[in-house]
Amino acid sequence: MSISSITVNGISICDKDFANPEDFIPDGEYNPHKVRPYLLHEHGQTVCVIFADSMQDALDIAVDKGKLDRFLIPKSELDDYNDEGIAYLGNGCEPFDIDNIEVELLKNPKMSLLALFNASGI
Repeated sequence: MSISSITVNGISICDKDFANPEDFIPDGEYNPHKVRPYLLHEHGQTVCVIFADSMQDALDIAVDKGKLDRFLIPKSELDDYNDEGIAYLGNGCEPFDIDNIEVELLKNPKMSLLALFNASGI
């Protein structure tokens, strides 16, 4: 039995939605910075899931991973914003309009080898 997606708070997420799975720290493991999964969505449609230690870091990582490109404000439209509704994000501090993005802090799951074996059909 393979798991293709799960629903979290009415929002469907799947494996491809995780932008930085290498940063996952299972619940119960040493996690001094309290890295947790953040679900970024727009009107209930998943944008991505990011493992980070804060919402700001989650947004910056999402930008650096290319997950928020559609919210990038083109230079030609920047004057229309008058610095209102602009968030400068990522390593490049580029301007984004993220007013429609909602962020939910998810529970950090425990690692389960049995769940992984079960999902792989073994």
